[in-house]
Amino acid sequence: MKISDKIAHSILNKESETYQIFSKLDFRSTKHTNFFFIYDELLKKYKNKIVTLVEVGIASGGSLFLWQKYLKQNSKIIGVDFNPDSKKWEKFGFEIFIGDQSDQSFWQNFYKKVGKIDILIDDGGHTNEQQINTLLSSYENINEDGIIIIEDTHTSYLKEFGNPSKYSFMNFCNKIIDDQNKKSLKDLSTKKYLEKIYKIDNYQSLAAFHVNSLKAQKNQSIINNGKVVNSEDYRLKDMSIFRSLDKFKNNFRKKCPPKFYQFLKKIYPYFKFLIFKYKNLKNRKFF
Repeated sequence: MKISDKIAHSILNKESETYQIFSKLDFRSTKHTNFFFIYDELLKKYKNKIVTLVEVGIASGGSLFLWQKYLKQNSKIIGVDFNPDSKKWEKFGFEIFIGDQSDQSFWQNFYKKVGKIDILIDDGGHTNEQQINTLLSSYENINEDGIIIIEDTHTSYLKEFGNPSKYSFMNFCNKIIDDQNKKSLKDLSTKKYLEKIYKIDNYQSLAAFHVNSLKAQKNQSIINNGKVVNSEDYRLKDMSIFRSLDKFKNNFRKKCPPKFYQFLKKIYPYFKFLIFKYKNLKNRKFF
């Protein structure tokens, strides 16, 4: 890390409550330097509530104590790991489940036992399969206004994890974002995660999925009862070809039979599509 980066992170972490706890833990935990201000930002609303937090990936146990000290007393902290030896942390008051996070049946049994939770943090194996299955097996089991946090998303770009790949976790995140934006245009009811996940925060090496079924509802265009003033559409006035097409269409409307005009109106968007398809080639320089 460069000296300037060290200074920047030291300033950020000096003010970070999660970092201050992390730096004084008796047991080891490994996090990235930017995670602490992100956790302060994402988890502060849960601080004064009794919540249930699940962390996947226990290792030396440090992060279990981080969440125990950060959250309100009597909050439930649950650990998930594939290593049977992780059961030893139960003597400190944590609930520990042993299982494979890439196995959907494990998650089904897990949520049958613990019920719905508020916060899920995935610091497990970081493979595409593990991260995707953990997300898909959990979103329906998160309480309203709960959150799923996936750490170390940079593994979607590491060769040792078989990436870059069309089927990486980050490409799956992009698919969800695409589906969110398409939802207002067509029926995507088969994508059940769209009924729960309403927002995705993407940070360096970390992604957060916010759950709220009301906020995730399909949006619709609405118009208020205000007076219409100067409503001519100027969005494409800088493009002379559209001015010409609009002028032609409006003049033709007065002269041609209504049915033929309706036909022209239907094919007009296809003209626009072809023109924008050509113009989009200019955007290659941004990619």
